[in-house]
Amino acid sequence: MGRKDAKYRGTKCLNCNTPLDVSERYCHYCGQLNSTKKVTLSDFIEEFFSNFYAYDSKLRNSFISLFTKPGILAKRYNAGQRFTFANPFRLFLSVSIILFITFNLTDNSSPVTNKTENDQIKEADSVVVSNSFLGKNQQKELLNLQEDSIYSKKIIDENSLNSYKKTKFYILTFKNYRQKNPDKEPAEAFKKLGFENTTFNNFLYNKSITFRTNDIEEEIFEYFKEKLPFLIFISLPIITLIFWLVFYRKDLNYTEHLVFVYSFYTFVFLVLILTNLVELLNESIASLISIISFCLLFPYYLYRSLRNFYQFSRWKTLLKLIILHPLFFLMLTIALTISFIFGILIK
Repeated sequence: MGRKDAKYRGTKCLNCNTPLDVSERYCHYCGQLNSTKKVTLSDFIEEFFSNFYAYDSKLRNSFISLFTKPGILAKRYNAGQRFTFANPFRLFLSVSIILFITFNLTDNSSPVTNKTENDQIKEADSVVVSNSFLGKNQQKELLNLQEDSIYSKKIIDENSLNSYKKTKFYILTFKNYRQKNPDKEPAEAFKKLGFENTTFNNFLYNKSITFRTNDIEEEIFEYFKEKLPFLIFISLPIITLIFWLVFYRKDLNYTEHLVFVYSFYTFVFLVLILTNLVELLNESIASLISIISFCLLFPYYLYRSLRNFYQFSRWKTLLKLIILHPLFFLMLTIALTISFIFGILIK
């Protein structure tokens, strides 16, 4: 006899004490099974697999809908079919975590081409450049700054073309100097290299320590590549605001637009996960999939999603899609820039 049999039904819920009729299989207040039968091992195993299948079926329904019917998952979820599909917010977060893991897998599988720290220390030790070592004519001739060398502030300022390049060589100089002189305090380094002992220079000096190699652009790119799911996650509420404005409808509130945006990016992340897994086997095929996805698949999927979710005509959807793109990239740039600055501060 199973726990669901009528002979085991009681007149009140054992979980919340809500009065029940013996005809009720489940409590109408908390949803617990109306059964007074003690749990046996077979009951325990049956309940475990039934709950697992129920969750698994939500995932299955969500994935099938995402890949075969763009925009329909969000539309049906907003319409109240929430027992059929997984929660879009929770699903997006779970997929983001998996994407983060696959990014780490592909990074670990790539051959290491960066020089080791010991190699960099030796190279930095071989070339030390400051005002005291070069005359004015020699300083003017030094046009190609080397990333594995140490320079004075004056030489960096005279040979750099823009503020970005200056800041880069400030950081590299601090990093190389500290590798050569690990016991020196920042104030001593500033005095030796001709820098003022300011809060900003101290900030750059401390940040230079966090870089493992002299290829700081690559390290920053890899850092934000790994953090991409999180950055997009915190950017989506801002991006949703654009969808809410461009695709405004009286019968949809902000949260319903947010469900659509989360569903769309869940699909994007799933494709990126598959691409990363393919990269473990063949990088060329993975690169081809990435190009096709960003150039063809994602734009077309977004168009189909918009049509199915907002129920606009073909031409109206295309028009709004054209309007959406510049605003979308503007807001995404702002959101990612803020996230980028925040990430630099905490790196």
